[in-house]
Amino acid sequence: MGASGSKSGKIGMLAASVIGINAMVGIGVITIPSMLSLKVGPAGIISYALSVLIVVALGIALGRVALRYPGEGWTYLYPSRWAGHAVGMFSAVSYLVGVLVAMGFLIQQAGIWANQFIPSFQPTTLGLTIILILMVLVMAGAEASSIGQYIIAGCVTIPLIATALVCWSHFNPGLLSPFVPHGTISIFSAAPKALFALLGFECIVSLYSVVDNPSKNVPRAFMISILFVGGLYLFFTAGLLSSIHPSYFSAGLDATLATVLHNAFPAQKILSTAVLVGAMFGIIGTLHSMLWSASALFTDTLKRARSPFVTGILDRGIWDSKVSTAVSTAVMIFSSFVFHAEVLIDLTDLLLIFPSVLAIMALFFIPEEWKRGRNIVTIIGMFGGCLMLYFAGEEFVKAFFALF
Repeated sequence: MGASGSKSGKIGMLAASVIGINAMVGIGVITIPSMLSLKVGPAGIISYALSVLIVVALGIALGRVALRYPGEGWTYLYPSRWAGHAVGMFSAVSYLVGVLVAMGFLIQQAGIWANQFIPSFQPTTLGLTIILILMVLVMAGAEASSIGQYIIAGCVTIPLIATALVCWSHFNPGLLSPFVPHGTISIFSAAPKALFALLGFECIVSLYSVVDNPSKNVPRAFMISILFVGGLYLFFTAGLLSSIHPSYFSAGLDATLATVLHNAFPAQKILSTAVLVGAMFGIIGTLHSMLWSASALFTDTLKRARSPFVTGILDRGIWDSKVSTAVSTAVMIFSSFVFHAEVLIDLTDLLLIFPSVLAIMALFFIPEEWKRGRNIVTIIGMFGGCLMLYFAGEEFVKAFFALF
């Protein structure tokens, strides 16, 4: 195993693995099982496994593109290499909007979970208050530290493991039958929702510039991180679906997992409390760090535009970090108020998976990749990514029109 650092000043495989784990571990895994229970049943475990396999293929392919075309702004850089500036910008904007929409979902969840602490206020009011406070902090320069992010990841991971262990101690084989109550197709249609919990895997691209001996250590670190996170999520989800009756999940995303655990295991009050506290740390920490990142991403995306109007705004200093933060926050709030949670999840999947698919297509135009047979994994990633896009799109259309 690699050391955490090296004489070159770069990090080793172990540190890279921790970064990868930290990027993927988030609040998504706490919210997704309820949807899998309602839409798939026990077979939702297979939906998760399918998502993990597709993420592995996409991540390996993205890593090879990063080695071939080193540079910043991968969502623009890689697609533009084979399809030009317009497609590169389309990919970059897609990723940016996807991040902002995902934060809209987190704002909703922040309100729902905070409502358990302050029931006298509506969840929408609480979510709005939280994001506005975080916006002010980011504008004031309160950047999230790396150590703080690791602590938050621990606050989420430890309750996950504890919950999984309690659930497995109450394993009920009767809950696994029927295994696929909603039909085989439901396994595939729900897979993008499971993949939502794994978003962050694309951070593998940024590791190539900071890891010692990247061609060797980054792929290994990625496999360690995805197998750890994917294995933990499968263990956690399987424990929930095999120990808690589907009726407890009937409220869907409007009820927190802490509430579900409190109702299902009333004797384990400390468990629901730990999940509640851990989730709040995770939600607020993620919102803070991603608001900071989204603000920088917004500015970087504008800088790549070849529009005289946009260039003029940047040159005159009209657009700065505070304006970027305010606009990013406004988009997040708008999406949180306009769309239902499931619509936000499906839209996020569409907007974030699409740039990954466009990026790895660059490998199809490199003869050496075909000669070495490496594009077999790329093809698997392409097929899996397109499969996710199809079902996420189908679910998004259904959920969107159901609103009207």
